[in-house]
Amino acid sequence: MTVHLIVKRITFCALVFSLCSHLVSAQQPDTAIGDRWQKYIDLKRYSKFFWKTDTIFDETAQAVNDNGAVSVKLLFKAREILSVKTANYGKEFLRGKDWDLKDGRLIILPSSSIPFIRKEDLVFKTYKPGLSMTGKTEGTFVLFTEKPYFSALQIAVTYVKEKSEKWKGYKPGFSGSGLVGTYGRLKSKLPLKIVFYGNSIEAGYNTSDHMGTAPYMPSWPELIVYNLRQYYGNNITYSNQAVAGKLASWGLEEVSAKVIPEKPDLVIIGFGMNDGAANVTRDKYRQDIEGIVKKVTKENPATEFVLIAPMLPNPDAVQNGIQASYRDELYKLAGRGIVVADMTSVHSELLKHKLYQDMTGNNVNHPNDYLARWYAQVILRFLVKKI
Repeated sequence: MTVHLIVKRITFCALVFSLCSHLVSAQQPDTAIGDRWQKYIDLKRYSKFFWKTDTIFDETAQAVNDNGAVSVKLLFKAREILSVKTANYGKEFLRGKDWDLKDGRLIILPSSSIPFIRKEDLVFKTYKPGLSMTGKTEGTFVLFTEKPYFSALQIAVTYVKEKSEKWKGYKPGFSGSGLVGTYGRLKSKLPLKIVFYGNSIEAGYNTSDHMGTAPYMPSWPELIVYNLRQYYGNNITYSNQAVAGKLASWGLEEVSAKVIPEKPDLVIIGFGMNDGAANVTRDKYRQDIEGIVKKVTKENPATEFVLIAPMLPNPDAVQNGIQASYRDELYKLAGRGIVVADMTSVHSELLKHKLYQDMTGNNVNHPNDYLARWYAQVILRFLVKKI
């Protein structure tokens, strides 16, 4: 390896870890889930499967000004728009003044006070302190921050979609036969222990409760636990052992200390975003995930697993690597007691209809509340027939 490549690799790895200046474990208490959201949102509504419901609650979108024309993209054509407000619930916008509905599309009016981002500010060449991440293209930067900057600019739209509009992407199926032990314990209301294991996405980074902003939506792991308790009772405990910035190799090294002592019935594993940014080979990634599974089942043979194929990074950011290739590697591990939550396919389909900026909390590699809800709903579908 040349000196140039070594330096490039070191710089690259530093960028991966710079997203989180303090790599602190995201351990959570076994029962507590925050309640600040109750003033703002209905978690039951927030958990309705996007691919089944007619009414879409608080779909987020980012208005973008492209040479004076401000536009917004929704996932489905709307038959009726019920509300438009800032994603942080700071303001509600009025039809006829701020927006209108035309041919199923949300139209931003010239008199609108809806916030927007200029297209030229998404990728730029002059470094902006506190708002810049190295771009994929040499000499460029991508708009970035871990602070609640994007949630203050995004809007949340509640609407009734046209009846003809259908979700054409990946749809998870009920997996009572794939996760027979987990579902059996849930159905019989026996104690169930869940461990979440991964990186910053699993730790809940950039969801509104994590950032301390309205509507204070809990992390997607907490949404899963909350909903399972609603359907199967309170005999469900959890531990979140995710640590920001980590790779699957770290997960394999630490599994004996962080996961096995918890004696989990179900482990939900979400490594991949940082592995893909560091260009960890497909084989190495699969071997690391398989190693985690084998170490856990050696000590706890009945443990079952959900393996998450990761969401995608911003294609303009340096973190954009080989994340999408990991999906097929995870499917090679699937079988009885192991299912794959294909967020790679979900995010890929969403990006055919919406902007990356509609669904991100940091504009690089973290979901906002909306995309975090997809994580929760996809995984919940394995264990809940109907929400």
